[in-house]
Amino acid sequence: MARPKGYFTIAGPDREGLVRLAGTLNALTAPRRLLPPKLLKKAPPNLHADLSGLASLDLNGATYLLTLRESLRAQGFTLVYLGLPPRLIPIWNLAKENLLGEPSAPPPAPLGFFASVGKGLFAFAGDLRDQVSFLGEIISHLGGLILRPWTGRWGSVLNVANGSVVDALPVTCLVAFLVGLILAFQSAMLMQGFGVDIFVADLVGISIIRELGTLLTAIVLTGRSGSAFSSELASMKSNAEIDAFVTMGLSPGRDLALPRILALTLATPALTVLADLAGLLGGNLVMMSIGHPFRVFWDELALHVDLSDMATGLFKSLVFGFTVGVIGCQRGLYAAHGPSAVGEATTRGVVTNILAIAILDSLFAVLFYVLNW
Repeated sequence: MARPKGYFTIAGPDREGLVRLAGTLNALTAPRRLLPPKLLKKAPPNLHADLSGLASLDLNGATYLLTLRESLRAQGFTLVYLGLPPRLIPIWNLAKENLLGEPSAPPPAPLGFFASVGKGLFAFAGDLRDQVSFLGEIISHLGGLILRPWTGRWGSVLNVANGSVVDALPVTCLVAFLVGLILAFQSAMLMQGFGVDIFVADLVGISIIRELGTLLTAIVLTGRSGSAFSSELASMKSNAEIDAFVTMGLSPGRDLALPRILALTLATPALTVLADLAGLLGGNLVMMSIGHPFRVFWDELALHVDLSDMATGLFKSLVFGFTVGVIGCQRGLYAAHGPSAVGEATTRGVVTNILAIAILDSLFAVLFYVLNW
């Protein structure tokens, strides 16, 4: 009589300790009971299982075989499997790797306070070394470009400037306009009490042109363009495109990072000028709302804001644009491999850029105060 499809049998053990397993052993046919105890009463301690009769095997069936062997070992028997068909060996190996792997190592003991501080300092030193090394590489490429400007990738510079800076113009001008509006309102509330509300124009003008216009532009570019540089380059590294560049004899710093850095450095001053105008228009709108004609604001501004204030803002915008480009590209090119590397590189790039801009702006404030600039 033919056995039904998918039937599974266990025969033995015989006097020589041989157990024969045959049929289909999977999630639907795996028996719930192991070898009956009555079959083991007269069995020798060393058993062998012949698996040559297995027609198919899945992970559930392989798990059953491993469980059977462990159960017999607990009863004092040893079971060795023989004759597994070659086509079923991959399933068997996969089950052994996942179910009989070495126990995982215990988690490392938590670091103490001083060990944590030391580890953080070493990580910071390594990161700072990478940034300085990348900065030196970019300066070297920039020097070569100045000596041989015809070798530059100016088409890429224009494309990056259009995509990263021009597209950032609306949000930058909107933020600057609102900041000028808020600054003028807050200062007017105080100065009207002393009858000197005309000086709102001076306060808004100097603050926007020397400080806030440049700072807001740099922060907006950090969140929009710097993060885009980090994510693009980190994605290229994760997809081994950076390795392909190196294999072809190209330099990622020269051919990928430098055009982005140049575009951001050269276009940031123009974006800063437009942001300054937007902020001044916001302040002018407040001056008009408290009774001053349109021209009064600009006349007062011309008396107290000179070219040195404009030069200060433009110089800082150059430095901030270069900083945002360098840090954004460095985070992308030095990103790790893996699915989370892109997000981590983007986050680190934005945080590092904001911190660097704040530090540089503080140093500039002290320097210009000492120089009476």
